[in-house]
Amino acid sequence: MSYLIGVDIGGTKTSVSLGNFRGKVLIRRVFPSEGVKATLSQIKRIIRAYLARYDRDLKRTKGIGVSCPGPLDFKKGLLITSPNMPTWRNVPLKRIFSRSFTLPVAVDNDANCAALAEKTFGAGKGVNSLFYYTVSTGIGGGLIINGEIFHGASNDAGEIGHSVVLPEGPKCNCGKRGCLEALASGTAIARIARERARRNSLILKLAGKRKDINAGIVAQAALKGDKLARAIYEQAAFYLGLSITNVIQIINPEMIVIGGGVAKAGPILFRPLVKTVRAYTWPRPYRSCKIVPAKLKDAVGDLGAISLLLKGFHLGAV
Repeated sequence: MSYLIGVDIGGTKTSVSLGNFRGKVLIRRVFPSEGVKATLSQIKRIIRAYLARYDRDLKRTKGIGVSCPGPLDFKKGLLITSPNMPTWRNVPLKRIFSRSFTLPVAVDNDANCAALAEKTFGAGKGVNSLFYYTVSTGIGGGLIINGEIFHGASNDAGEIGHSVVLPEGPKCNCGKRGCLEALASGTAIARIARERARRNSLILKLAGKRKDINAGIVAQAALKGDKLARAIYEQAAFYLGLSITNVIQIINPEMIVIGGGVAKAGPILFRPLVKTVRAYTWPRPYRSCKIVPAKLKDAVGDLGAISLLLKGFHLGAV
């Protein structure tokens, strides 16, 4: 059996998986992200432990894939910067891991990796064009066209969270107003609930304290019939639906895949979202596009990193 190593670096946690060419994760380790040096050292320790156990002579391990937040230069494997990881600046991930292990290394941003993972192993298997939304703390996107990640002229394609859907809307972390992320992310849902929940609200009862309200709690309240919680999710779904409408009208993809923590709300999110898309999209592109929840769960980043390697081997780029 041949092995591939998938690394998913995040702002709060990092995971390292050993998988095979069929997308099966054989072993996975997760640990808190603690700065550049400490995180990279821990990743290397875990990889060395995997190799010592499964492949001492490096004959069966074919490469290391890395998924991480952007912006980055995917060709150089250079993480340029990340709003949620301010100490990670100009980190040459590809060079660091290729020198440490003398293995092929592929690097791309987390949303692109997740999109490719869903295309290769998940909901988009067999589909040639899809747009992947990750809706959690923030909102990101990855675009697959003709089975390949589309990076754009400056490698910034897919940054759907910072497309404006309400120009006079709330200020986003990026400095603009009315970004999708400021209106439909988990952070936005929690913020609106904290602002609007009254003392006798089910949202507040479930959270205990106003500061502890999060999108998951709002979803729980909505499922239990709380009117405010439902209204908050319907509003988020409306703006997300407008964004999806624009993607469908411009790109005409076969599939929209929605992942991330907020997507776990299920029908509370998807029903009003699909209703909005149906209302604002031309019939023919709407009928040709499926809107589905992501199939891959916690290991989507690791599998995305592994997918980069598989795609690279196929193209002769790794």
